[in-house]
Amino acid sequence: MSAGKRTDVVVYVRALYNGGTDQVMLNLVEEFLAGGRSVALAVDFDNVYSPYRSRFPEQVRYVVLGAHSPWARLTKLYHFLKQEQPKSLLCAGFFPNIFAIIARRLSGVDMRVVVTEHNTPTINRQLASPWQARRWFLLFARLFYPQADAVVAVSNGTAGDLADAIGIERVRVRCIYNPIVNGGLFEQSQQTVDDPWFTDSNVPVILGLGRLEPEKNFALLLRAFALVREEMACRLVIFGDGSEREMLEELVATLELSDCVQLRHFVPNPHAYTAKAALLAASSICEGLSNVLVEAIALGTPVVSTDCPFGPTEVLNAGEYGRLVPVGDARRLADAMLASLRQRPEPVPKSWLEQFTTKRSAERYLELLIPG
Repeated sequence: MSAGKRTDVVVYVRALYNGGTDQVMLNLVEEFLAGGRSVALAVDFDNVYSPYRSRFPEQVRYVVLGAHSPWARLTKLYHFLKQEQPKSLLCAGFFPNIFAIIARRLSGVDMRVVVTEHNTPTINRQLASPWQARRWFLLFARLFYPQADAVVAVSNGTAGDLADAIGIERVRVRCIYNPIVNGGLFEQSQQTVDDPWFTDSNVPVILGLGRLEPEKNFALLLRAFALVREEMACRLVIFGDGSEREMLEELVATLELSDCVQLRHFVPNPHAYTAKAALLAASSICEGLSNVLVEAIALGTPVVSTDCPFGPTEVLNAGEYGRLVPVGDARRLADAMLASLRQRPEPVPKSWLEQFTTKRSAERYLELLIPG
């Protein structure tokens, strides 16, 4: 930091991975820069394998704190803030949120802290194993979240759930939809896909995107797809990585779907596949918002989703812009997929997509980070 010049916004996350939260934070960084703000991106450690690692702009100061243990994360963030003296700090993730609030208090730096919650607190806590840290979410969130200058959730449903979970008034939790729609999304969607499954227009491809974890419930999608295949020739491709890969591969074999289902690994540009798919299907148990649904409707790809807490119904306007089905119901999911494949719905109006643009989202965040 040059003498007398304070960084406008420091974005602090655990590290860059390949998830939706990383995409959100980098989209915000790009918009902050476009608006003339100075930005630093601080991470606890450098994940060189992240596809986003090489994406952030050169104008962004990339700060690796070199911290792995909880104590090191807190103390190194404290020293960084004490030296940096930023005007504001934007965090994503439970522990970054907590550490940021504590470090701000210890450092005495006059800056605003905005914490963001991208998950459904009560449901994620229920899904956690007894030894996972998020089991302790409510205790620490109740103690520290109210000390932030602003608490942001990525959907209205998540905001209400968070407020109830930590015992604060709903008006104290702001809802700002994720920054998803921009020129980069459409540019990436137009890239060529050298893949016979996606270039064979005679056989429609259903697409699934996300981490292979219990909350995404891809096992339900496989069972629903098996029912669809009984009535229509089609294929299913799921892009993602996670702890359930082996289980899902076994389920594909058990359902005898090996000739028409592929479980592929994460790809840096899924948008090119989304734009060329006949349908995107989401089978989650819970979603803070669901970036993949926003991306799909922006690209004109029909969607079907479980009506899980809390994001899909908000993204799809209670079913107006995509079919919603009960959570866990393979038959209803299959019927919705068949209906969407047989009759393609109308495109989503641009006016509806405006609330998910990176420009609008960044404007709303800056109102909290640097008011006035």
